[in-house]
Amino acid sequence: MGFDEIIGQRIIVESLRNAVKNNMISNGYVFSGPKGCGKTLMAFIFAMALNCSGEADNRPCGNCSSCIRTSKSNHPNVKLVMPTGHSIKIKQIREIINDSSKKPFESGYKIIIIDNADKMTNDAQDAFLKTLEEPPEKTVFILLSENYSLLLPTIVSRCQVYRFKPVNSIDMKTFIEDRFDYMSMDIEAAVKHSRGIVGRALELLGDRESFNTYTLYIDILDKALTGNGNDAILMVSEAVSDKETAERFLEFSMSWFRDVMVLKESPGSHDNLIINAGSLEVLSRHNSVLTEDKLNSIIDIIKKTFRYVKYNVGIKNSIAGMLFSIAEVNSNNG
Repeated sequence: MGFDEIIGQRIIVESLRNAVKNNMISNGYVFSGPKGCGKTLMAFIFAMALNCSGEADNRPCGNCSSCIRTSKSNHPNVKLVMPTGHSIKIKQIREIINDSSKKPFESGYKIIIIDNADKMTNDAQDAFLKTLEEPPEKTVFILLSENYSLLLPTIVSRCQVYRFKPVNSIDMKTFIEDRFDYMSMDIEAAVKHSRGIVGRALELLGDRESFNTYTLYIDILDKALTGNGNDAILMVSEAVSDKETAERFLEFSMSWFRDVMVLKESPGSHDNLIINAGSLEVLSRHNSVLTEDKLNSIIDIIKKTFRYVKYNVGIKNSIAGMLFSIAEVNSNNG
């Protein structure tokens, strides 16, 4: 395991490599990006590099005792902190503070990785800030966050912030083909649905049921567009159970109506532009009915529902309301 395992984040990789090589290590780092973007893997590879006993130009080497133990999650100097329930509580942060005040078990750095750091309670963030203001020697904090704007600005200002970007489809496809034995058409579909997130593509490929879920999504949208709003809502209850599944359905809905727009604007040259190529027949059927104004209205409805779901505003009711609104827009001839 090494930096070469990370794709699409060249600037971040080079920055961290140089930091290790030149021994220019900060006490705090924020790795920010959506779930599956590689920030957790990057954190552990960086932790390996910090305590690697190999040549400075080739850290992590992956072969020394320190690298092997870090890769197996049993290095005494590397600690992972995760939420208990829905948040990271002040008790956990106090344990971190107490632990970080002690010398490392071995020579090198003590690395504390805080997963979902944006889920620290206000009290927990206040307590953590005090430690970050006067950090113990040879201690590195790596905060993993999907939305680092939820962290105190004073915490962020004391950290180096790295934002993970979506990976382009060509690089992702090559990466998966080189390392895994999946059918080419499945890789193509997974990459298109991944929105540039490698972990999401691998999750789809590893879970055949996820592909079947997209068939259900298509049926739901088809029902809503053909005036069967009640049926659509009954079906969506199978697909949406919490915030994560709601966001997944909304992402799919956005990509699906985007495809309808692509068909409308580029009827003769859409082969490489359609994300949901497997539903081309259904897309084409609705493309012949949906006007550009209706499509824009539907996309606005989905965006508004995204905001409701983001802030946990009646998730299931928000999705149901969206489907009724889509049905209403499509039935309106005005």
